[in-house]
Amino acid sequence: MRSVTLAQAALFAAAAMALLAGFSLADNFALLHSAPALVLMGSIVPSVIWAGFFFAVYRGPSSARAAAWITLVFAVLLEAVVVCIRFQRSVNYWTPFGNALSLSGWLLRLAWAAFLISLALAPDRPWRRRSALLLAILSAPSALSAAYDTFNNAIGFLFDNLPAEALWRALITPGIRSIYWLSQIAFLWTAWGKPEGRNAMEPKSSRLAP
Repeated sequence: MRSVTLAQAALFAAAAMALLAGFSLADNFALLHSAPALVLMGSIVPSVIWAGFFFAVYRGPSSARAAAWITLVFAVLLEAVVVCIRFQRSVNYWTPFGNALSLSGWLLRLAWAAFLISLALAPDRPWRRRSALLLAILSAPSALSAAYDTFNNAIGFLFDNLPAEALWRALITPGIRSIYWLSQIAFLWTAWGKPEGRNAMEPKSSRLAP
């Protein structure tokens, strides 16, 4: 069986992030009237920037390095500032790092910052692989939790006669988050398992050459 390349995993992650951005817009639409800047900069815009980053990794190393700096500034650092402001104003919503002030979310921000810096400066160094493995490990509990919620609620709809109006919150929400976490772990696991970084991150034209 042919192994999944980092480019393929990145494309899956980009699609999952685009899906998450659309979901965040729909899920937080009511908050756009009361705190539009916080919702946009804390959830929707970071998801769009992350989607662009993963697509840049799919495109090739030259695009990925520039995208890594943009993502570090606008989807990690700025998002962290917005989270702190949001806490002061008691505006609660889900972000690409999970819930606002969870310890795992802040650990993910720090680990992603390390990964993005290593990808921008030295993508072939062991530091990039180690930070990818650390991120995969940190993401695993959230992925398992989201997958369990999706399975448990799906069983509830089949056998417990849950009301149809609970479909969005009970099934669609954890389902989309499960796809998101799965794409993250697939990307990170592939990044860790490609020490040479060449087959997955070389330009597509080179990969298609005989």
